[in-house]
Formats: sequence, C-alpha cells, structure tokens
Amino acid sequence: MKELVGRLGKLIFPDVEEEKCRRIMVQIITGLCIALISIAGMLAYSHQEVKQQQKFQQIKGQEITLPEMPEKKEAEPVKAGLPEEDSRKGEDGIGEADTNIISITYDWDSLVDANADVKGWLYLPDTPVDLPVVGTSDNDYYLTHDFWMQKKSMGCPFMDKDTDRWDFNRTIYAHNMGGTSEAMFSSLLHYKDEGYFMAHSQLYYTECYGTTAEYQVMAVVKYNAGDTGSWDFRTRNHADMESYNLWMEQLQEHALYYAEPDHAPSEILTLSTCDRSELGKDGRLVIVAGKCQR
Repeated sequence: MKELVGRLGKLIFPDVEEEKCRRIMVQIITGLCIALISIAGMLAYSHQEVKQQQKFQQIKGQEITLPEMPEKKEAEPVKAGLPEEDSRKGEDGIGEADTNIISITYDWDSLVDANADVKGWLYLPDTPVDLPVVGTSDNDYYLTHDFWMQKKSMGCPFMDKDTDRWDFNRTIYAHNMGGTSEAMFSSLLHYKDEGYFMAHSQLYYTECYGTTAEYQVMAVVKYNAGDTGSWDFRTRNHADMESYNLWMEQLQEHALYYAEPDHAPSEILTLSTCDRSELGKDGRLVIVAGKCQR
C-alpha cells in the first residue's frame, strides 16, 4: 500500500522526490476520507430530520384556524343617512362574523399514546417550528431522546422541569443542530435578523387536551448562561408589580431587538436554544413572547 501511494504520487507530482510524494498523497487521501465521512454524516442527519418530520405529520392530526388579518383600506367619506349593512355580519345577519378565532386541534389521544410526557404543541407560522413539547422531572433526558423516547442526538423540545402550568413565564428548550439544519430550534437563529424578527412576530402554543394561546414575539436576546448577572430569562414568577416591571425593563435592556407589546403581558413563553457563534458553549439565543389578549 505504501509503495502504491508513492507511485501514485510520482505520477501526479513527477518532479517531487518519492518520499515527499508519499507524504503529500497520504495527506490528500486523509482529507478526502474526512470529507466523505462528513458528507455521509450530514446526509444521515438530513434523512433523520425528514423522517422525524414525516412522523410528526402522521401523528399530530393538526387542524388550524387562525385570526384573519384585516386588510388595510383607504378611509371612505362619511355619508349622510342610515348606515349601510355591515358585510362582516354572520350568516344570520346578527352581529359580526368572528374573524378573530384561534383554533388549533391535535390528535391528543395518539400523541399521549406515543409519549405520556407530552405537554403541548408549539407552532410558529411560516417557520419549521411545528413541534410537540414534552416535559419531565429531568432536563437532560430530552436532550438526547426524541419524542418517541428513542436515543437521538436531535432530542425533542421540552418544558423546563421546574415550570408549572400557571407560572407567569414558561421556558421551552430545544437543540440548535448547527450547519444548515432547520430541525428542532435551529431556525430560531434567523431571529438575529431584524427583518425576520419583524416578519415572524406570532407564535401559538396549544396545551395538551386544552386551548390554544397566541403570543407576540417581544424580544430576541443573546444570553450568556455562564453570567446571568441580575437578570435571568428563566424567572418564573414575580412577587409584586415592582419586580415584574424591573424584569420587563431589564428584558428590553438585554434585547438585541425589542417590540413594544400591545399590552402588559400576563403570561410569557420563552424559547431557548444554543448559539455558540459569539459566546461559545455558554451562548444562548432566547426568544421572549407575551400572551395576546383577544
């Protein structure tokens, strides 16, 4: 093998001595092997992502009705006389047709049969995030296990183990798979672009066997998990309004982007994923959303 590599090297580099040719060829072959292994790994990851998404589509039984966004119209001059019939009335002619309905239903029986740890479903329109959320007493388990409790590196989105259903702030974690992957919470890194942040301002969380709540994305935060300081995005509850107002002020101070909510949110949903691009292993990207009033 050694001689074969040396001869191949002489054919490619005829003016270089044989021993040096052999070393060069060993380096080239090693590099090609590493590249092939990397490509094979990426293809395997991609196949795993597609397969898992297909399984989610098969089991979730999702039906979605979201509020209609009102069309912007030019103001019309006021006319004297009786008002014209409102075209927004319902079929019986009484009252307005309800265009403000949020209804997202799932096949909870199938989901619970598959995994009794399921807590709800997270949906961000026009993004890859359309995923079940689980929860257990161990924050580490679903870092390495998928929704079907199979050992998989991509894991599954999970609610913080200390979170209670009635907490002011509930935190959901999931992996950023890196590279070009859009699996789990990888696509949240797009929120570092202000245009994306502005264009993807709504998210929906549906409780298991419960109702759907709409949330407005208020802030994008680059967070150092190794230096929490005086502000912690995971703060679950506040003792009084002073504490609440201080936390909201500090959220705005820490935010990469911030959008003033329509009202003071009574509930917060926080999404957290790793982002090592600037802060290394302690880097987190945090998306903070306030519950909308309807």
